[in-house]
Amino acid sequence: MSKVQHPDPEDGFTLIEALVALALGVAVVVVVLSTLHIASNGAARAVSAAAQADSFARAGAILAGDAQHGLRVRDGAGAVLFDGQAQSVSFAYTARFTPGTPALLRYALVPAQGGTDLTRAEAVLLAQGAAGPFAAAQPIWHGAGLWEFRYLNAAGTWQRDWSDPDPPRAFGLVSLNAPQAVELVASFPDLIEADCALGPSPDCRLPAEVFP
Repeated sequence: MSKVQHPDPEDGFTLIEALVALALGVAVVVVVLSTLHIASNGAARAVSAAAQADSFARAGAILAGDAQHGLRVRDGAGAVLFDGQAQSVSFAYTARFTPGTPALLRYALVPAQGGTDLTRAEAVLLAQGAAGPFAAAQPIWHGAGLWEFRYLNAAGTWQRDWSDPDPPRAFGLVSLNAPQAVELVASFPDLIEADCALGPSPDCRLPAEVFP
């Protein structure tokens, strides 16, 4: 008479072993997915930081270029056209698309999307420093948080507002989260009279030797 053979407890997997193996497999999948998610977030942050740095650099180049084309245009009272406040700055400059033609340029800081937009607008300068209407302002940069303008005086001190009769040495932006750091700085050269924007002319009072 044959004996009934009972299964060896060491053959195959028990239910507990199968559950443990399943749990380990799930843990491995979770770790792999978490690693991929972290890597994806890191790549996205790197791309975002690069885009912000590029936008910051382009805005700085625009401000610096405009300041280099600044002009000494006077209003009817003889004061140089320059208005510097915490939220806006305007000055006369040689319009980029019509060289030699004075225009009034205005930068403004506008709250937008949880941060601040830096906008740029131009107006044609008329007789005696009067300006026509400003064209639609174009945003050229967006910064997180709140920002203000600052102005550099002859003593090398940054001011929040500008009231001197002559323009400052430079202007820049400061984040109110880090007010000790002035960024996007644009320096003014020695401004020339508007009549000298294209070089020597009968109306220009500067001597011919100052021109290249």
